[in-house]
Amino acid sequence: MKLKFIFLLAIIFSASILNAQTYIRQGKGDYNTVLYTWDGKYLRQGKGNYNDVLYTWDEKYIRQGKGNYNLVLSTWDGKYLRQGKGNYNNVLYTWDGKYIRQGKGDYNTVLYTWDGKYLRQGKGDYNTVLYTIIGDIPIEILIFTL
Repeated sequence: MKLKFIFLLAIIFSASILNAQTYIRQGKGDYNTVLYTWDGKYLRQGKGNYNDVLYTWDEKYIRQGKGNYNLVLSTWDGKYLRQGKGNYNNVLYTWDGKYIRQGKGDYNTVLYTWDGKYLRQGKGDYNTVLYTIIGDIPIEILIFTL
């Protein structure tokens, strides 16, 4: 009896892990309005698996809509988010592990602060919260949605 119960719990938890999603919510709060849903490859508008796909992510390129061959909107190299497809294109944002800066440079204006759960406006851990993230999302996708 105990073994069956453990087996049933394992099935339930593994199913929930497979369907794990990340939600980007408006403002500060775990229950605020869901603006975007992230499933590991697609960023969708609103809450749900079947909503419109805004972007497709393939570990280097952010593409428009749903598809691995759609128009490339941005290129990510681990530090810089660049416009369009290419490692030498114009840099839109710089990421240093905590701050998202405008353009290319570690001393440029800080636009946003990221602490792993809250994305805040400007530089500071107590500034206004723009988004609450529930789950894991690649920073490049978060930067691009701004």
